[in-house]
Amino acid sequence: MATTASKMSSYVAVYSTIVNITKCLKTVLPNIQFQEVSPGSGDEDNLLTKAEIIVADNDLLGMHLYNLPAAKWVQGTWAGVETVLQHYDVSKPKPTFTITRFSNYFLGCMMGEYVIASIVNHERNLMPVYENQQCSLWNRDGKISNHRSISDLTIGILGAGTIGTDIAKLLKTLRARVWGLVHTVPKDEKRSPYVDEYRLNSDLPDLLQNCDYVINVLPSTVDTAGVLNGDMLKHCAKRQAVFMNIGRGTVIKEEDLVAALNKGWLSAAILDVFETEPLPPSSSLWTMPQVKITPHVSGCSRPQDVAMFFKENLVRFQSSQPLECVLDLDKGY
Repeated sequence: MATTASKMSSYVAVYSTIVNITKCLKTVLPNIQFQEVSPGSGDEDNLLTKAEIIVADNDLLGMHLYNLPAAKWVQGTWAGVETVLQHYDVSKPKPTFTITRFSNYFLGCMMGEYVIASIVNHERNLMPVYENQQCSLWNRDGKISNHRSISDLTIGILGAGTIGTDIAKLLKTLRARVWGLVHTVPKDEKRSPYVDEYRLNSDLPDLLQNCDYVINVLPSTVDTAGVLNGDMLKHCAKRQAVFMNIGRGTVIKEEDLVAALNKGWLSAAILDVFETEPLPPSSSLWTMPQVKITPHVSGCSRPQDVAMFFKENLVRFQSSQPLECVLDLDKGY
């Protein structure tokens, strides 16, 4: 796939529904001409087929995957690529342009903030504190004052890649012990100083047995789908771990997660992603007292962040350097 350009085309097409994304792109790259392409507009196909560089929402890109003859590089605005992959047909010639995901430290830091905030809120039991305030009640009972610190915790990260390592860095700053699940254990010189223990996917039960929190950051791929299904979470029972899912809901069936909570293998779950989204009102997760739910917001594609990431990748593109976060269509990430 091409990752370089001898010269830029007359414009960069912006094919996105993210509010203010074109404005943010123009702010950080005032000398570049950006052409908004509105989904469903009459000139949509005409503008996209002529563009060499495109900034696009992943779902919109997927629908045009085989109809971008001039494209050399497409920068996606999301980290998740399922909506691109569902249009990828291995029987057809592979697209010749490079696709890059929006990820790197932009999402890693944001998702790390979510992790830290969620752990602190859970360990300090802050929700009752807010409720007490409404009743003018000064109450320091239970975990409100007698709680675990992050430095007391061993935290396992399922998917210790770019984002996972950024999360580990924040956790290590607060002196947590961090375990990371990986495809391949890195060589000594490439090991992250923020990961204390690496475990291969085949050693998942060992990680689950030794962690107080298990944080899923894995993408949705053939290899990761259902990795926690069945009774896998029984290995969390020893420490009654808290399960946090900020990766993808496909790692576990909802019924298996509910069972793990009901059996006491998990003491709680903090969930931002789900097997079905939006989470249906009929889901029993809504009413389980040990579950906290957020609507897939742990790592949002903020327009100013997408613009800065595109700017950094554009510098690489124009200087024939490898781009960051290139999507491998065959691997699925």
